[in-house]
Amino acid sequence: MAQNDAAMTDAEIEAQLEALKKVHEEDSAGPQNALDRGIITVGSAFSFLFAIATVFSLYEIVVRYFFNSPTIWVHETVIALIATCYLYGGMQCLAADKHIRIGLIYFNTSGGTRRLLDIVNGLLALFFAMAIAYAAYTMVEKSWWTPQGEFRLERSGSAWNPITPAIIKMMLLVTSIVLAIQSVGQILTAWKGTGYRQSTGEAPSKLAIAAIAIVFGILAIGGYLLFSEGRNLGIQSGSFLLVGSIMILILTGIPLAFVTGLIAILFTIAWFGSVGVPLVSSRIYSFVNEYVLVAIPMFVLMASLLDRSGMARDLYDAMRLIAGRIKGGVAVQTLVAAVFLAAISGIIGGEIVLLGLIALPQMLRLGYNRALAIGTVCAGGSLGTMIPPSIVLIVYGLTASVSIGDLFLATVTPGLMLASFYIIYILVRCHMNPEMGPPISDEELDIPTSEKLRKLRGVILPVGVAVTVLGSIYGGIASVTEAAAMGVVGVFLSAAIRREVTWELIRDSLKQTLETCGMIIWIGLGAAALVGVYNLMGGNRFIESTILDSGASPMVIVLIMMAILVVLGLFMDWIGIALLTMPIFVPIIIKLGMDPVWFGILFAMNMQVSYLSPPFGPAAFYLKSVAPKDMSLSEIFRALIPFICIQVVALAIILVFPDVALWLPEWVKGN
Repeated sequence: MAQNDAAMTDAEIEAQLEALKKVHEEDSAGPQNALDRGIITVGSAFSFLFAIATVFSLYEIVVRYFFNSPTIWVHETVIALIATCYLYGGMQCLAADKHIRIGLIYFNTSGGTRRLLDIVNGLLALFFAMAIAYAAYTMVEKSWWTPQGEFRLERSGSAWNPITPAIIKMMLLVTSIVLAIQSVGQILTAWKGTGYRQSTGEAPSKLAIAAIAIVFGILAIGGYLLFSEGRNLGIQSGSFLLVGSIMILILTGIPLAFVTGLIAILFTIAWFGSVGVPLVSSRIYSFVNEYVLVAIPMFVLMASLLDRSGMARDLYDAMRLIAGRIKGGVAVQTLVAAVFLAAISGIIGGEIVLLGLIALPQMLRLGYNRALAIGTVCAGGSLGTMIPPSIVLIVYGLTASVSIGDLFLATVTPGLMLASFYIIYILVRCHMNPEMGPPISDEELDIPTSEKLRKLRGVILPVGVAVTVLGSIYGGIASVTEAAAMGVVGVFLSAAIRREVTWELIRDSLKQTLETCGMIIWIGLGAAALVGVYNLMGGNRFIESTILDSGASPMVIVLIMMAILVVLGLFMDWIGIALLTMPIFVPIIIKLGMDPVWFGILFAMNMQVSYLSPPFGPAAFYLKSVAPKDMSLSEIFRALIPFICIQVVALAIILVFPDVALWLPEWVKGN
């Protein structure tokens, strides 16, 4: 009977998967104009550039280590392929409505009010795209023609000397023009009420119109001050105006990537005039050409392949055999599985969805306390920020100019410590009150030995991939980017061994990678542009002098930084926070004589807290997308409170005892 229950649970999970796919299909069935539909269709072909870049990266590893042959062309080709995908991903995300929106106003509206906001946001996005197009045109003009008007394509200047700079700059121009056309199209579809989740039969409420009018009235006043005074405002007033503009705009629901980019352009024009706009496009160009960023789509592709194969499910089932008889054992096995999943992918969204589909139904079926089950899934799924290869730490290393290998080594102990704290909390709670986490019955665990061996063998492949990725980094065999490529190939070969590779698996994984990277990188583009403009305004010197001249002790200064990150984490995505704050905070940390690697672990810990914290904790929303209908967001956030407290304790330990994070990289360097 128990085995039948387990089979029923499997069937229910499959049904949930199908239901989730249908929901996503309904949400993504929204493009009502031919351009958006065409962009999504062509995006499927563009996404295969990720696969080509992966193959080239693997070729570079083999040729360099086994044949000692130069591969300059591979390096530059991979950057160009990935940069092209990044730029196209911005169009794809806009067409598929995948850009991150953080809008207290936006998400609480419907009908005519939603349409009105979409029209306003479309106009703002149109201005952003047109400004980027103008700036990109100035780059293309210099990149494709000489000052005398002769046709000449800019080259990289390397030993291979390709024309990739000219191509990428032209791609930026084409992308910005298409974004402008998309914005016009989406304004029209919003006007008609035929866009995403819109309807024509309802007029905007008077209260909503008044609220929107107040918000944009405040923005208009700020804009008037900005453009009438310009530099006369001074950096202090300019800083307050910049931060206030960001906070107000993100509440309206405009994509976060466009908020930061739009603010960057407006402040550039006000401070430096229209001649300063090309500075924004140059920052965007430099950002998409960062080789370290190539690791991000590789790890995302790993997570996408893992998501669609059965490896994660088998890993969970194997853990279930080991911990099933312990009180709270299913919750413990969920956390152990989460650590392995984090070590393979480094992406939290997919992990929470997977655990929400696999582990949550099991715990609820066994009679686990709902709050404990919810907290376990969200906290465990969020470990991807701490367990290497963490994309959060990759971006931090890029912005702070810190060794990513050192960051990965430094985060091993804190990441495992945090996971251990979760496990201890669960075991203690279930020991004190066994009804919170009853063990699996002996009958359900009493399965044939051959079946046990099959499930345990399911651990070998995902663990092997994790060891390959991390071992190649720590062993000096490959860079982080190359290790990511090896991980993609490892997951793909594992799926092939399991006979799970299909055309649909490859196509859907690559498409998800394009949309995810488009979402992440375009937030980074806007943030990088904003930081560049703010630094030119003198903002970095202003903040640095304000903090260092305050007379506060170094620890108090770090606590203030942590508080700022906590507040920003309530409203913004982690990549925007990293790119906005780390170029300012890290130089201060270095001047205070503190280790930037240690500060990077504090940042990752802080982002752990932000993933779970209301009102915009992403973990809660990921789980809500696959949770039972009777499970509300308020219930999920309440369940996360004990785990947030555990995160704060872990953060305090790293803050007070830096050696907890730093001992491993120092030991490796000493040996």
